[in-house]
Amino acid sequence: MRYALLIGVIVLASAGLVRAGDPIEEAAALPTAEALLKLEGLLEQADAGKRARDVLRIRRHLGRLYVAAGQPYAALVHLESAADAGLDGEHAIDRLHYAEALLAVAKQNIQNQGMGRNVNPFLRDALTAAGQTGDFEGRAARTALLRRKHLVLVEAYYLLGELVPAAKAWDTASKQLDPVGPRLEDLLARVRYAQRRWAEAGEAFERAGNELGAAAAWDAARKPERSVPIYARRIAADPSNAGLLSQALRGVRYTGAHAALLEALEVIDVPAAAAGIELLLARAELLEASTRAAEALPLLRDAADRDKQDARALLQLARLIVLAGDAAAESMWDWAADAYAQAIGRDPESTAAMEGLSWIASRDYGRLWNTWRDARVTRRCVFVQVALVEALPDDALAWMNLGNTLRVLGRTEEALKAYERAIEANPFDPAVRSD
Repeated sequence: MRYALLIGVIVLASAGLVRAGDPIEEAAALPTAEALLKLEGLLEQADAGKRARDVLRIRRHLGRLYVAAGQPYAALVHLESAADAGLDGEHAIDRLHYAEALLAVAKQNIQNQGMGRNVNPFLRDALTAAGQTGDFEGRAARTALLRRKHLVLVEAYYLLGELVPAAKAWDTASKQLDPVGPRLEDLLARVRYAQRRWAEAGEAFERAGNELGAAAAWDAARKPERSVPIYARRIAADPSNAGLLSQALRGVRYTGAHAALLEALEVIDVPAAAAGIELLLARAELLEASTRAAEALPLLRDAADRDKQDARALLQLARLIVLAGDAAAESMWDWAADAYAQAIGRDPESTAAMEGLSWIASRDYGRLWNTWRDARVTRRCVFVQVALVEALPDDALAWMNLGNTLRVLGRTEEALKAYERAIEANPFDPAVRSD
């Protein structure tokens, strides 16, 4: 009898049925990278030995580990085999893992390539696989499994743009799960947002704990009384976050709640040095939108002084002065010219700075012909023309304009040198030669 039992154990072990000291389970319990390497080796051995059951067990582990490692493509072949086999009565769970891997592949393709033919088939297969799992009756972790299933169904429909089925899948989930959980609430919010049901999206985003999603939805619903407090709270916690400030500004541009956001931002301490630039720029924009542009100017000068490589504050400062037109004092026009010149020094490719300098040059050049000539305007006109030729040394028109300016001022020799540079830049332009 003793020998018979021993022979039985040997036979079972050779069939891969004994789990005690099981090398497959031991390998699967290792850290992910090490587990994958070990299991791939065991798979090769099991395949060579034609141990079909062990092959399926190893593939199941490999598939789940590859998904966890962010390599869903590598997981598919393993999980598909395990799902088709339904080993140990785990067919439903294996199908769920396969569905999750298919969804992960689709999302990876969207991230890398956008929607297209490499996405939809994976989403359709994910829906099919998730639909084959049943309701996990009798499972100890039934609620968690159901939640994972519904996440696949709702997200796959959402990514396919099939919003009505996505909403129906979510309704089914809400009847089976209490609570549905933040991830499903977030998906519902995205579905409602895509359906342009902004207020419902805002409520769902808030239940999901996605404050910025909620703020965007409340903006779309034109409910700044709900969105602005969110922005104020988040910006107070992270006042140098450019993305956050940008979203808040986009929101109030749409809702018109500039004054409300400005009031919230004015009580927030500006971070030191360059970290405070974003908040200063945001306040300046809000002041301008609230018809308080004059109050924005010192903020912009402060921002410009904090980072000598950042041209944004200079451009915004100069633009405000130019927009004020003749109402701005001549000293302010000097500021604008200097700001545009500095902006080009910081960003030689800045089209806005080039256009600003050209506009000031054109304005001042027209005033040089007055019988009574303002020395400040004269100085600024030359300064701007020189800044343009320094930024565009091969531009014949810039040199020609400088020559014209110097000629009007009676600075003939300097004008001739500028014209010579214009001819060198474009010797075949008759307009250049005629001047």
